[in-house]
Parts: sequence; structure tokens; C-alpha cells
Amino acid sequence: MQTLRQRALRSDEERWRAVVKREAAADGTFVYAVKTTGVYCRPSCGARRARRENVSFFAAAREAERAGFRACRRCRPDRGEAEGHEAAVAKACAMIEAGEGAPSLDELAGAVGMSASHFHRVFKAMTGVTPKGYAMGRRAGRVRDELARGGAVAGAAYRAGCN
Repeated sequence: MQTLRQRALRSDEERWRAVVKREAAADGTFVYAVKTTGVYCRPSCGARRARRENVSFFAAAREAERAGFRACRRCRPDRGEAEGHEAAVAKACAMIEAGEGAPSLDELAGAVGMSASHFHRVFKAMTGVTPKGYAMGRRAGRVRDELARGGAVAGAAYRAGCN
């Protein structure tokens, strides 16, 4: 079975169904514009749904802008959100790996410019684990590395950042 990213939504009716269902998987495959408001959105945008007769579809945000529409302020379809999230998660991972102890969620979120709850959701969506789970996994890896080098258990645990 193909995902929405693997196959293009060919007809406008398929695209409209994706908008009605607010399918996040359709994000990046097209944007839709509303003639009455002059705004274009991602398919998953939580804004009030427009009437079908006022909606047109574009393959990319640039096409919608050339047609005279502006980006939605709610879903920000003109921004590469995934790219920004990847950079934020990479920075947080580097902070976790560099420190002896695990930084708090608030410290990590503040460093990447997000709220703690939003950062937690983004981090988990991109890595599959929470920031705390990632830090615990890295700490366990450091303990294993120390033990493989022949260190004492207590010393390995202490050097890895365990209390």
C-alpha cells in the first residue's frame, strides 16, 4: 500500500477528501487556497473549513502565492516546518549528548525556541522516544562503553552521568 507521500493525490476530489479529513500525511503534497479569504493552507490545517466551491488546489506554496494568495497564519504552509523541527531536535540531541547529566525539558525547549509541551511532542514524533528516554538511552550507552573498556561498574556509572 502506498502512502500519500509516495503517490500524488491526482484528482481534486481526492485532495478535498484529504482536506475534510485534515490528513497530516497529505501535507507537503499540495496546498489549498480559499478564494473568499485569499489564504492558502496545508491539508491538515485546523482552520475553519471553507466551502468546496471556494477552494482551489496548488501543487506548491509558491504556485498559490503567484496566484495572489497569502499563507495561513495558523498552519504556516510557506515555512518548512519539518526542516525547523529537524534542526531543533538535532540541537537538543547534541545538548543531551554533550552534557554529563540530562538537561531538563524546559532547558532543551528554551534552547530551541519552543514551548516545553510542543517540543516534547515534536521530539517524540521525530525520534520515537521522549527527551528523557533519549537521555537515558545515551547514558546507558556510555555505561556500556565504559564497561567494555574494562572499567569498574561504579566508576562507569558515575562517569556516564548516573547518580
